Amino acid sequence: MSGGEQKPERYYVGVDVGTGSVRAALVDQSGVLLAFADQPIKKWEPQFNHHEQSSEDIWAACCVVTKKVVQGIDLNQIRGLGFDATCSLVVLDKQFHPLPVNQEGLSAPWCVSGHIQQRKAGTTVSGK
Repeated sequence: MSGGEQKPERYYVGVDVGTGSVRAALVDQSGVLLAFADQPIKKWEPQFNHHEQSSEDIWAACCVVTKKVVQGIDLNQIRGLGFDATCSLVVLDKQFHPLPVNQEGLSAPWCVSGHIQQRKAGTTVSGK
């Protein structure tokens, strides 16, 4: 490149799925924060210390925040995507539809479950 030309901008997207929301950030190649978005996610507590969330709601929130942070940039300049979703499990059937993993094994509008006590103990939650 000649002295007057600039290198094309490079962008990186980070997505974090938390207990109450999904967050996304857009940074440039220098690590400067250019955009941030968050979207709440639903949570059910069918019994004390047992929380369940909807995998479809979480995915929709991921899409919302990602679209918000990349709005107005050339998507071809995105060089990386980091994704974090601790204590998450999504079980899909052969048609890629979410399957319930709640204690009763019943169909529900939510399909991600976890026990607070088991998370603290470092064990995993499994469906029936």
